[in-house]
Amino acid sequence: MPSAAKTHWSQLKVGIVAAIALAVLAALVVTMSGSNPLFRKTQVVYVYFDDSFAMTVGATPVRLNGIPVGKVSGVDLSGEAAVNRTVRISLALNEESLSSIPVDSTAGLAQQNLLGARYINIKRGKSEQTIQPGAEIATQATTEIQDMLDEGKSTLSALQTILKRVENIVIEIEDGKGTIGKFLRDETLYTNLVGVTDETNKLVAAFNNPNSTLGRLLNETDLYDDIRGTMGKVDRLVDGLNAGEGTAGKFLKDDALYEDFRGTIADLRETLRLVNSGDGTIGKLMTTSTLHTRLEDTMTRLDSMLDKINSGEGTFGQLLLNPALYESMDGTMREVQGMMKDFRANPKKFLTIQLKLF
Repeated sequence: MPSAAKTHWSQLKVGIVAAIALAVLAALVVTMSGSNPLFRKTQVVYVYFDDSFAMTVGATPVRLNGIPVGKVSGVDLSGEAAVNRTVRISLALNEESLSSIPVDSTAGLAQQNLLGARYINIKRGKSEQTIQPGAEIATQATTEIQDMLDEGKSTLSALQTILKRVENIVIEIEDGKGTIGKFLRDETLYTNLVGVTDETNKLVAAFNNPNSTLGRLLNETDLYDDIRGTMGKVDRLVDGLNAGEGTAGKFLKDDALYEDFRGTIADLRETLRLVNSGDGTIGKLMTTSTLHTRLEDTMTRLDSMLDKINSGEGTFGQLLLNPALYESMDGTMREVQGMMKDFRANPKKFLTIQLKLF
């Protein structure tokens, strides 16, 4: 069993280690915070505002053109009645940073965003004289912050309006109004979709049924064999054409047929050349006007003759228009037909008459 002295010594060592650990932890926290008050000497300067803006002592940072230079060390009522001097805020700044703050610098309240924490930002002036410990830094108007808050309120109001409209749209959809509402609430559409699904299921079942036409088309190999046989025949036909077999094959492969075809084309071109140059009957018909004039004269004469015939002039005209001549010719034809019948019935009669005459 350890003695009391050893027990006390052990407890003392544990306490010393714990104290050292806490000191190291505190140093790390202070170092990481960026202000290092344990290793830096600070000086206090003052700014005045009309409101404290809920600043927290020791937590609200102070920055010079955005660079950390200290923290707020006190927030008190100034006791003054002047405008924008109701609250006095003490700023604990790093001593070496005072030489970087001209006397005409101004301090103002800033924040990272609409929901971010506020901080005091000192805008560096242009004067060559710098501030001293205990000095007062002039403040700039904080209306920008209020404007940002007002803009945030207007944005929230617009967002609330949009959300209200969305809510109304959702309500109309739930009530079955509009295209989307009918799509979601109309039972007829649901019934139609169910019907389409049923028909699709029947079609799939027909495909899966080997006894149906569609099922045979998909499941049996006869159609596949037929198509394969047809493709084989097509392949053989193509092979025959490539080999020059048959009329089509010779047409594709025989050079003599090609030369004959070229010769025919050459002859046709020569014929067309002769026609275009006016040689031959067809060429003269195409290029000279003499034959055309003769054709016109002939057609004119033919028209004149047809006009005379239509008017009853001449033999043909009388034949077409005079019924007496038609009847006379008809009677004559009847007599000739009767005489031919008699001749066929009794040719000796005519022969006897002919012999008696001689």
